[in-house]
Amino acid sequence: MSELSVYLDFRARPGEPPTAADYDDGVRLVQTAERLGFAHVWTTEQHGVDDGYLPAQLPMLAALARETSTIRLGTAVILLPLTHPRRVLEEACVVDVLSHGRLTLGLGAGNYPNEFRIFGADPAGRRQAMDEGVAFIKAGLSGGVLPDGSPVNVPPVQRPIPLILGGLLRGPADRAARLGDGHFAYSYLDPEQELASFYRETLRPSLDRHGRGRDFRLIFASVIWASEHAEREWRETVGPAFIYQQRKYAEWEAGMPSAGGYAFSDDVDDLRKRLLIGRPAEIAERLLGLREAYPFAEVVIWARLPGVPAEMAQAHLETLAAEVAPALARSAAP
Repeated sequence: MSELSVYLDFRARPGEPPTAADYDDGVRLVQTAERLGFAHVWTTEQHGVDDGYLPAQLPMLAALARETSTIRLGTAVILLPLTHPRRVLEEACVVDVLSHGRLTLGLGAGNYPNEFRIFGADPAGRRQAMDEGVAFIKAGLSGGVLPDGSPVNVPPVQRPIPLILGGLLRGPADRAARLGDGHFAYSYLDPEQELASFYRETLRPSLDRHGRGRDFRLIFASVIWASEHAEREWRETVGPAFIYQQRKYAEWEAGMPSAGGYAFSDDVDDLRKRLLIGRPAEIAERLLGLREAYPFAEVVIWARLPGVPAEMAQAHLETLAAEVAPALARSAAP
C-alpha cells in the first residue's frame, strides 16, 4: 500500500507573513490530517525571504508534537549546510522525545544563493558539508557518543530516528541510496513523466549500486487537487496560488542553475493539464499508474498553498481521505 501525507510551509497569503491566527489554522489543518489518517505532516524551510515562509522546522514540529498524538512529523528538508549537524541532531532528538517517537528527519543541501550568503556558508562546499554532516548525524540517531567525542544530550525514543535525504540530481540521489532510509523527491510539472524518468535513470541505478531493496522508502511531493469541481477551483483559487509559489522559487534561485522539479509558467490552464488536477477517481487512477513506474510508498500533498482559504484546504483533505487514499491502500505497491 501507499500512504498520503501533507506538506506545509505555513504561508497563508501571497506576499504576507503569517499571523498567530494563521499558525492556529495550520495546526488545525494538521489535526484534521491526523483525524483522517494521513501518515505524515512534512514541513519545509526557507530563510531571508519576505513572505513568511517557515524558517524553523524543528520548533514547529515540537509544537505539533504536543497538538497531535499519532501522525508522524517530518522535515522536508532541513538545509544542512546552513547549520551545524550537532544542532540539528540535538533538536531532532528533543522533538522525537516530545512526540513519543514520531519524527522522520529529512535533510538536503539547498540551492538558493541568498540563504548561503546570510548564513556565511559556501555553496561550492555543499557536497562536502552534506557528506560530513549526514555521517555525523547518522552516528547519533540512536543516541550515544558523536564523532566529536561528546554524547547526545537527550537520546531519542526511536532507535534510530529514520533518515530521509532529498535532491533530484545524481549526486544527492546517490547519497540518499548510500546513507539514507529513503529519498524525498518533488515534482511540480509533469510529475508522472518526470518522476518515472528520475527513478529509471537516476535513483534506481543508485539503489542497485548500493544494494538497497524494499526497505528503502520512496516519497514524493507535488501539488495535487482532487475535486468534482477541480477545473473551476484550480482556475479561480488553487492555480493562482500555485503560480505564486513557483514564481517565488524562481526568484530565490536568482539565476543559479535550477535544482529541477519546478514549473515556471503563468498559464493556469496549461499547468492544470500538466499536474494531477481532476476528479478524485481520476487522480487515484493516475497515482496508481505512476506507482507502476516510480514505486512510491508515500505521496505528499501540499495541504495549503498561499492564497487558498483554510476552509477550502480542510475540505480538500476530507476528499483525499475519502476518495483517493482508499484506492492507494487497496492496491499493493510494486
